[in-house]
Amino acid sequence: MSLLYKLLVVLFLVSQTIFSQSGSIVIQYLYPKPNSSYIPPEATFILRLENMTPGDINNIDSIFKVRGDISGTVRGKIKKVSDGRTLNFIPDKPFEVSETVMVQLNIQASGRVLDTLYSFEISSMPESGSLAEDDFPPAEPVKSYKVQKKSDFFDPVVINGISIPSDFPWVEISIDDNPDTGYIFLNNWDESGGQPYDMILDNSGAPIWYLRTPDRRRDFKVQKNGKLSMLIRGGYDNGSGHIVLDSTYTVVDVLHAGAGYATDEHELQILADGHYFVIGIRNETVDMSQIVDGGRRNANVSVGTVQEFTPNHELILNVPAWDLYDIADTQLENLTGGSFRFPHLNAIDVDDDGNILVSARHMSEVTKLNRTTGEIIWRLGGAHSDFTFVNDELDGFRNQHDIRSLGNKHYTVFDNGNLHNPPVSRSVEYELDTNAMTATLVWEFRDTPDKYTPWMGNTQRLPNGNILINWADGSLPKLTEVRPNGSKAFEMNFVDYIHCYRLFRFPWHGIAKIPYLIIEPNPDRITLLFNKFGDKSIDHYNIYADTREHPTSLVASTEQPFIHLTDFENGQTYWFRVRAVDSNGTFSNYSNEEALYVNIINPGTNLLFNPGFESGIDNWHLVRTGSAAATGGVKNGYFNFDILNGGTDIGDIQLYQENITLIQGREYKFEFDAWADQARAIGASVGKASDPFTDYSKLGLTALSTERTRYQYTFTMEDPSDQDCRVVISCGMDDANVYLDDVLLTLNNTSDTSSNHISSASPNTYQLYTNYPNPFNSSTRIRYAVPEHNHIQLSLFDLNGRFIQTIEDRIADPGEYEILFEPRHLSSGIYFIELIAANRIYQARKIIYLK
Repeated sequence: MSLLYKLLVVLFLVSQTIFSQSGSIVIQYLYPKPNSSYIPPEATFILRLENMTPGDINNIDSIFKVRGDISGTVRGKIKKVSDGRTLNFIPDKPFEVSETVMVQLNIQASGRVLDTLYSFEISSMPESGSLAEDDFPPAEPVKSYKVQKKSDFFDPVVINGISIPSDFPWVEISIDDNPDTGYIFLNNWDESGGQPYDMILDNSGAPIWYLRTPDRRRDFKVQKNGKLSMLIRGGYDNGSGHIVLDSTYTVVDVLHAGAGYATDEHELQILADGHYFVIGIRNETVDMSQIVDGGRRNANVSVGTVQEFTPNHELILNVPAWDLYDIADTQLENLTGGSFRFPHLNAIDVDDDGNILVSARHMSEVTKLNRTTGEIIWRLGGAHSDFTFVNDELDGFRNQHDIRSLGNKHYTVFDNGNLHNPPVSRSVEYELDTNAMTATLVWEFRDTPDKYTPWMGNTQRLPNGNILINWADGSLPKLTEVRPNGSKAFEMNFVDYIHCYRLFRFPWHGIAKIPYLIIEPNPDRITLLFNKFGDKSIDHYNIYADTREHPTSLVASTEQPFIHLTDFENGQTYWFRVRAVDSNGTFSNYSNEEALYVNIINPGTNLLFNPGFESGIDNWHLVRTGSAAATGGVKNGYFNFDILNGGTDIGDIQLYQENITLIQGREYKFEFDAWADQARAIGASVGKASDPFTDYSKLGLTALSTERTRYQYTFTMEDPSDQDCRVVISCGMDDANVYLDDVLLTLNNTSDTSSNHISSASPNTYQLYTNYPNPFNSSTRIRYAVPEHNHIQLSLFDLNGRFIQTIEDRIADPGEYEILFEPRHLSSGIYFIELIAANRIYQARKIIYLK
């Protein structure tokens, strides 16, 4: 610091008498505070006066004179904030890192004057950084789990008129005993790499709305102003923040932390009047050697702040952790390490008196702040608690989440309990007496046996008086709804091992403004799912596609919220969008637009690249294992295995091509030219490309002669569809050279069924007749009746209820239909056929196949 600035600091100290004793003009709130440190270079000044509004100030454009010891004179704009109480001074450019800033504050109002100097220090960190993901998975071991792999080949599930994607994270209900009627709002965090969703579920676990997201979002809820919000990690305006949606699921605002702070992921609270609170976070370099023994001189500390904004996005309160807490009190962190979090702010609420409640997890403290001045009103828990805990055998909460005010000095906390001995998590309610300074535990739920989640979680008092608890970790239920007497009304978890930061129940009514479109590319077709969520008036959907963006070419219509399409040119990118048409013929606006590179496997198409080795061995792989020694290459237009040592196993020498898709129930033709220097056998197969390397073709060995011969095989894919397949030629165990050419794998142009509309008379009901003949050994005829225009499916299942194939899938007019069913790929046995109309099962029949 220069000599001039040292003198200015002395003047600042003298001026404090004026600053603190002036009775005519009193500062109610000022940011940055005098003598404060770690102020971001992008700081916005905030000034609020007691008993005086900005309209009372005569020299409003000149009240701040700002100078940095590096930047020199700093100019900026004075803004009257829309709350009518606050002024912002916004510098024209950021301050320089590590500089000392001197401020002359001169306020003149009706002959009254406040004139003072003060200084603060700018952070040594140049940037606020990006959104911090500072809820880390626990170090403690968690119970084992098995992730259920989603199928890549599916018919969409439709529940309550909503089509649901194949990768949707399903939940299961284990207790359902008259719970609260509010919908369930949640996000999934699947560590196995599952697709993230925001979703609203009913009490059956079925979605009434969902959004497939590119990032892992959280804190999805209904705000006090009736809007929805969710934390996002990029893609809107200047990066991470919170998006706000109205009841049509349209994004209407994007909210961020400001003044040099990135948006922390933990909390957004929007009040009924539109004011909102966020947690900001930024990294600071802190000399911890001056604070704790063994501390590093350059520790990287993630520091939180509480910020309030007006509905017009104007910053009116900024309370950094430095102003509230002692960094030496930080828990659950290594203060001698290279980086840690201080104090891990993870929740904000507004008390019934309008002041602010803040949860500081790594202090085990809930702090109440004066919303006007930013000063502490009281501290509950932690090293400096103002209260004594009463009736609590655990003597308060430890490392909590989710402080919520119930009013009348009652508060709920989700107590993670990391530092309880032994650790235990619970939902607790305290009543505070601010005269006796006691915090009395009036209710808790610990479950039997105890549960423990060392991270995340929340609790919510519901309108029916029950208490919602989210245990957060993938090993525990996501929603336990408990009555005041401790009995459970509802319990729900994801089917897979999936975490959830927060979960809520809210009454909600939303109707989507436009359909929401998702495309699922299947190997043999394109599946489009589209839902205009909440709209019961939809008659049908129109589907538009083109090789150019913003398609207007109508390619299909359907009454169902999904459709399968096949009539597109491979090797082209198509754009798709959808419009909903209601019963009055009114069209919605277009849905979101999605693009897809089309590569549909059509009958007769070779699934292999470079089948005749015209491009050398491109797309092919030659491997040798064990004692085998061989080379391979293209000579005279065909592939030559030059084998020096065939090894001890036929798989010791292999040529293979992978990235092949096989579809269950479909018939394939596998053919190639092959010969050898002398008679020998090779293995030619089509199977799984990874462990356990299942041989789907089941062809056995192929005997070669010295004559070039065309070998042709057909096989049916009896296993579940697989996109991880390969063709492999195995030439080990024999030293005779082998030659290959024109290797083909094609989908046969065969069908198990042919369908005829045999009558247009309108029957009274859906009917599936007994097939004839039954039993049968080659083919059988299946008749069914349809009373109304509808989406019809006939599905085949085995005796154990496992799905085998779809026999019929069509939009049918009223009448009777007959199908010739020729199951070439089935094994002999008893099967069932179900007649499904609009995704409802109407009838089932037993069929017997004798091969």
